[in-house]
Amino acid sequence: MKIKRFGIKLRLRLKKIILDVRHSHLKDLRNRILVYFKKLPDVAHLRNLVLFSVILSFIIMVMFVQRFSALHKYYQEKGPGYGGTYTEGVIGDIEKINPLFINNEAEASANRLIFSGLTRVMPDNKVIPDLAEKWDISDNGQTYTFTLRKNIKWHDNQPVTVDDVIFTINLIQNPDTRTNQSIIWQNIKVEKINNQAVKISLPNIYGNFLKVASQPILPEHLLKDIDPNSIKIAEFNLKPIGSGPYKFVRFDQAGNEVKVIFSAYDNYLPHRPYIDQVNLRLYDNFDGLYNGILRKQINSIVQVPSNKAEEIRQIGAMKVYDFYLPRYKLIDINLKNDLLAQKEIRKAISQSINRQEVINKGLNNQAMPIYSPILPGKEGYNAALNKDPYDLTSANIILEKLGWIKNKDGIRVKEGKKLSFRLVAANELENKYVTEIIKDQLKSVGVEINVLLVEKDLLQAEYIRPRNYDLILFGQNVGSESDLFSFWHSSQINDPGLNLSGFNDRRVDKLIELGRKSNNTKVRNDKYMQAQEIIIEETPVIYLYNPIFIMAANNNIKNFYQGKISEPVDHLNNIDNWYIYEK
Repeated sequence: MKIKRFGIKLRLRLKKIILDVRHSHLKDLRNRILVYFKKLPDVAHLRNLVLFSVILSFIIMVMFVQRFSALHKYYQEKGPGYGGTYTEGVIGDIEKINPLFINNEAEASANRLIFSGLTRVMPDNKVIPDLAEKWDISDNGQTYTFTLRKNIKWHDNQPVTVDDVIFTINLIQNPDTRTNQSIIWQNIKVEKINNQAVKISLPNIYGNFLKVASQPILPEHLLKDIDPNSIKIAEFNLKPIGSGPYKFVRFDQAGNEVKVIFSAYDNYLPHRPYIDQVNLRLYDNFDGLYNGILRKQINSIVQVPSNKAEEIRQIGAMKVYDFYLPRYKLIDINLKNDLLAQKEIRKAISQSINRQEVINKGLNNQAMPIYSPILPGKEGYNAALNKDPYDLTSANIILEKLGWIKNKDGIRVKEGKKLSFRLVAANELENKYVTEIIKDQLKSVGVEINVLLVEKDLLQAEYIRPRNYDLILFGQNVGSESDLFSFWHSSQINDPGLNLSGFNDRRVDKLIELGRKSNNTKVRNDKYMQAQEIIIEETPVIYLYNPIFIMAANNNIKNFYQGKISEPVDHLNNIDNWYIYEK
């Protein structure tokens, strides 16, 4: 009621003010307004309210600025923190850890953790300094001068020196060492300039050499007294000392599996790895490895089989990565076999294989067919040459013209001799499926195939080195560049070369040499295209497919994968930048 009365009085006063304004001068109006405001009962209260509001607003603003600054600082400082353990599941055994003698992916992973080279190839294919802090390349592109970082040390606290680099290269080049790495380092000279610098001279220009310089370096002070013939069986290989991001600790028995333990190397440059401990847990097969994921024994798995990819995707905590590596599966044809030395028989075999059927049935459609030695997108690739040769009618006509007639069993015979060959492959699930499909396909044209699946440790020693096969199913990693030398130059026919078919063609040799020597992209393209055309025409191999590479990692591993890689073990190239915790 009081409020209502006050409102009526206020309206009456305002009405009176308006009437007064109409009949007053400006000076009188100002005086009257001041008088009326002084008479208002709530003006003092209003002043206090405004003052209180201003002070409160100021306090709120100060608090907001402080909290915003703290939040901004938090996000600025947030980043990788130290600590944690990373465990990777790998199929295979580790018999030795030495970068000169790597037999499988498990051994490759262990070596990549322990050792380092002059350079390092990152997952985005970029070359960065490792043991070397910088390098200079001569004007002719054949001489590389590397300057080592200062204060780099082996895991036993001894200094890494130029002498270690020279020792490693000489050891690789020594034929008594018998390492596959010797192919790459043939005719390369190495020279000490001073205690910090080493000069490496190439016989020809090789634009990819900075990647070759990532070759792991070995400690001279621990290996110099061992005969090169005995390096492969040295005790060092079971207790390796390197200069890489992680130190070897020990082999542990973990249930039915072996676990290899590594710890972060505090003196690794440019910084100590963020993850304190890395384990490689070794499994006999994928079933054991898959159970390891379900039991949370491992954080990641590399090289997931194509028929198991979907199961891995169903595990919520795992992120799956899949892409094509620069590699392919093929069948090398041993040209020393009298029958396979005939180009027409080789062509008939190639025309009898349906690559797409092999991919669909044997690899769950997780691959793309390949028909030529240079992959799409690579230097020298020619799409016009990348054609599917599959043609059963043509294959049958060729064999019949050569006098090979089918017997009652459907196998072709000539002069009492069967058209029969032995196909050798590593004893792996994928190879089992693929060889059986190819065996059936070739039987349809009258060619008998006897499949021999061999354990990996025997494959190299008893079949590849002595070239003891008619046909061999083999995987080739061709790297990021289109270098045909290792697989097609005649100098690589004998072990440890990788020209497994024994292909010897002077035209191809010359084209490869000219392509390697040139710094001109157009010239290299032209030479490699010509070499590729001859290889396809001669058919010393049967190209099959490029399998999709699949790996998976737990979501809590940060920086696990960045960019593309050339081979499976390359995913470890930036492991010093992975982290689990944030600071």
